[in-house]
Order: sequence, then structure tokens, then C-alpha cells
Amino acid sequence: MNILNVSNIRKSFGYSLLFDHISFQVNDGDHLAIIGENGTGKSTILKMIIGKEEISLSEVGEKGTIVIAKNRRVGYLSQDVISSIDNTLYEEAALVFQEVINLEKEIGIISKAVANDPDNGDLIDQLGRKMSSFEAQNGYDYHYKIDTMLHKFNFSDEDFSRPISTFSGGERTKLAFAKLLLNEPDLLILDEPTNHLDVSTIDWLENYLKSYHGAILFVSHDRYFINNVANRIIELEEGSIEEYSGNFDYYLHEKQLRFDLKKRQYEIQRREIEKMERFIAFYKPKPRFVSRAKDREKKLARIQRIDAPKEKVNHLNFNFEGEGRDNKKILEFIDADFGYDKPLVSNVSGLLFGQDKLAIMGDNGVGKTTILKTILQNIRPLHGRIREFGQLRIGYLQQNDFALASEEDLLTYLTDQFPTLGEKDGRNHLGKFGFYGDDVFKKISVLSGGEKMRLILSIIVLRKYDLLILDEPTNHLDLMSRESLIEAMQNFDAAIIFVSHDRYFIDMVANRILYIRRDGYSFFDGSYQEFKPQEEKIVEAQAKKTMPAIEKKSTNITPNNNRINKKRIPIIENRLREIEKAEYQEENYMDHQKMAVLEKEKTELETEYLSLLSALEEEN
Repeated sequence: MNILNVSNIRKSFGYSLLFDHISFQVNDGDHLAIIGENGTGKSTILKMIIGKEEISLSEVGEKGTIVIAKNRRVGYLSQDVISSIDNTLYEEAALVFQEVINLEKEIGIISKAVANDPDNGDLIDQLGRKMSSFEAQNGYDYHYKIDTMLHKFNFSDEDFSRPISTFSGGERTKLAFAKLLLNEPDLLILDEPTNHLDVSTIDWLENYLKSYHGAILFVSHDRYFINNVANRIIELEEGSIEEYSGNFDYYLHEKQLRFDLKKRQYEIQRREIEKMERFIAFYKPKPRFVSRAKDREKKLARIQRIDAPKEKVNHLNFNFEGEGRDNKKILEFIDADFGYDKPLVSNVSGLLFGQDKLAIMGDNGVGKTTILKTILQNIRPLHGRIREFGQLRIGYLQQNDFALASEEDLLTYLTDQFPTLGEKDGRNHLGKFGFYGDDVFKKISVLSGGEKMRLILSIIVLRKYDLLILDEPTNHLDLMSRESLIEAMQNFDAAIIFVSHDRYFIDMVANRILYIRRDGYSFFDGSYQEFKPQEEKIVEAQAKKTMPAIEKKSTNITPNNNRINKKRIPIIENRLREIEKAEYQEENYMDHQKMAVLEKEKTELETEYLSLLSALEEEN
């Protein structure tokens, strides 16, 4: 059934047309991704749907329409869903279930009245109706739902009682996301949903959204996320859209097929037109054949010309230049503790070689950026040291901290830093990063996040480094720009250490992984997809203080265990009891998918529980 109908919408800013004649539908079960380059209007479409942007009039004064089906609830990811920053984290999340909570209070009051007057039939009937309503609204498990959702977004039990005013902007966005999912709207609208989320949360979110009962409309530049969540894709390009039924892999395959088909159709028509034009040119001067020539002219005029298809190419075209040291050592971590007042991660040991591409991964707050700052000598290790082999020229890209507020234009800013470039070479260089024509005269202060990122990359490219340190380099970059960055990093002859939550980007670039957990770390030689299946084995083995037998192309996994998390034991015991109760609820045992999810969680928890008990016995 149709939930959303978008028909012939248009958006212009003054004389600049962003898009026109955009139409599509969202139906029950659709997981629809809108993709396209930065600046094509993807987020604008979402804002038009929720009423935050006006639909522009057409040239003849007509206006497109956006219609949401009656009695359908729409949820949009925004911090606006937070009602008050004075609420605690838990209080704010619980507002989703306010009706159930009020019903629970009423049941408590009526129950006391029945206890005082057990023969009052009216009270007993009223209590029965309230209890039935409470059960129908799943009132017994709302606490569990809140706890689970907040934990999945990496909020701790201690966070539950903190006022929202004490949380960062990124944490508030995660709370807004959790609250939105608890609301379970019929249509979920998400703009870059993986921003501010770490890899483990993104993995969980993908699985949650894949089985989401409602429809989803989202914008993302995360290739793996789109591939795992979307079952339809709309590409917004050059002011119009093209639809694809399938995930990102299907989109890539189908897009190529459509391009090849259009190219063949264009070539066939071009040859036919050339043939007709030769016929007309040859026979029209001849009186006996002039009528035939005119017939061909009429036929030629009626042909609807097919435009030559344009093959999409990356609009960024650059390479990092560096002097790699082949297999020579460049950095060594020697029992290093990283942190500020206390270690975030301890006893890190390992070597980095001249052409390594090391991805540092892990949940938010485990110390990834802290490690980068320590390598840069902005802070000192709390214990141990980092040994540098020879003098290294290091290039650094900070996460979301562009420090660019200059009123200079791009060309002036660049040539001031590199006077030998000159205007012509400066313009050519900026063109490699997507700044064409008058773009080079834009003031830096008005650049978007993506444009600032491209400008910073253009500067880094001009300096020859032995080591690049990049903190979330794909932030603000669209899919095409990310592909260009991937190619540049793959071709870089020197070493790179980078932090990223983009799993596809990591897979394409990294040949080594430093995976940070709250209880330790692992070094691994290989890609993220090679490492991922081993992570559970490593965690389990570390709990037992043994290493598992792992098939991989290197034995260079360095485990570390800071402590056995004894607090997990009662939490696991409590959750196992909850699962056993849930398995006897009709809504679960009548649904094989729900039972499969419960059984999977139960098996994982039992395995973790036995591992913790075994490790605890060894410790004692």
C-alpha cells in the first residue's frame, strides 16, 4: 500500500535550478535509498517531504505535490525529537511509552482499590480492561525495549540518569535516533544515518533496519549500509532521477547495463541518421528522385533524437605523492598506554612499515583519535613509548575540524601557500578536486563540509609525506569522491594510518587493522572483511586467556586483555531469564523469525557467560 507519493516536485534557488519533475512513491516494505553527488538535492527532497523546505513553482506557475497517506506516522531523524535537555536520558526515551506508563500507573491505583474492596465488581472489570489494554500494547516489555535500544547506541547504565544537557551533539543525535526507532513510525526518514555511529552500532542498525516492519526512505554515502538495507534505489543526477529495484550491487550492475543499452541505441540511430543524410544529399539534386529525398527529410525530422550517453567519471582526479620506505620500519608501539588521566587502551605493541595502510577501528570513545594525537606528539603516552625510525614528514587530516574560516578565495588561499604554482597551475590543481571555473573564487568561509574536505586534500597532495594520518577522511564526501580518495590512497607509496567507520573504504584501502575494544585490542594483517569473522573468536579467546586457531595470511595478531568484566555476569543472567520468558509469549513463538533472533542471542550470551566463568575461575 502506498505511504508517500511525490509528484512533479521542483526546487530552484533564484535562477539556479536544483531539480525538476521529480516523482516517486514509497510503499509498505520499501527501503528506498536516495543517492547522488553532494549538492544534487538529496537532503532537500527529504526536507520537502517533512515540510521544512518549500516546493518551487514551475515556469508556468504549477506546483508539484507531496502526499502522505492518512493515519500513517512519519518519523524524521533530527534532534528536534528531544523534548527537553533537562530530562535524563532514560526519562526522554521513556516518553515514547508515555501512554503505556500512564496506563501502568492507573493499573497500580485500581489494584490498590481492589485490594481494599475485593468484592467491588466494577473495579475488577475496570482492572481487567486496563490489564488487557496494557498487554495489547506490550506494556510488560517497554523497559526492556528502552534498555536494549539505548545500550545498542552505546549508552551505559550510568548514562541513563544523566541530564541530556551534559551530552555532546553527537550523543544527542544518537539519543534522537534511539527515540525515533522506539516510536516505530510507518515511514522512517533518515539523512546520513550512519554519521556519529561506530562500526558495531552500524552493524546492529543494518540488521535492525533490514527487518523493520515499516517503510524507510534514506540518504546515505555509506556503500555497505546502502547495500545491506536498500531494496530500491533512486539516483539523483543532473536534476532528474532514475530508479533501480534492488540494492547497491544491483544498482551498479543495472546502471552499466542501461548505459550499454543506451549507447547501442544511440549508435544504431546515429548510423541510420547518417545513412538518411547521405541519401538526401545524393538524391535531392536529382529531379527524378527529389520526392524520395523529401520523404527522407520528413522522416528524418520526425526522429526523436537520442542523446549520446555520458559515461560517469569521478570528478576528483588526484594522487598523493610520498617517498615510501618499502619494508623498512617507520614506527613502533612499545607497551604504550594511550589516554589522558587514565588509559583508554593499554600495553599496545606493534610495528608499522613503510607502505602499510593501517586502519584503526573500534567503538566511539575507545581512544582511536587519542592514538593519532599521541603519534603526532600532541600528547604523550601514559606509559611506554612510540619509537620513530628516522625523521618522518607527517601529514594530518583532523576529523571535522577544518579550521578554515578565511575570507580569501580558494585560488588565493592555495597560491599563498604554494607561490610557485601560479594562477594557471593553481586553477588546474583545484580542478582535480572538483573546483571548476568560477568555483576557484569562492570564499573559504562559505564552503560546505565536503568542499572544505576537498580543499584540505588538495593541499595535502602538494606536500610529499612519509606518513599520512587521517581521522575520518570520508566525512562529507559523496560516493564518487570516496572512490577517488580510495584510488589515491591505494596508489600512495608511503604509509597511512587512518580512523574510519566506513567499512567499504577500510576494506578497499587497509592492509592492516588495529581494532580497539574497551577490554583490549588486536593487530591483524588483512582487510576488515577478513578480520570480521575472527573478532568474536578473539574476544572469546581473550576471556579464556588463550588464542584461537585462526586461518589467515599472517600470524601477526597481538591480543591484549585489560580486565575480566565481572559486571557482565549478572547482566547476562538477567537477560537469559528475560529471553526464556519471551520464548513463551505468543507473539514470539508464533513468529519463527523472532524465535530465531531470540535463540541466536541466547546462544551468544550462554557462550559469553561460560567464557566469563571460566576466566574468573582461572583468575581466582
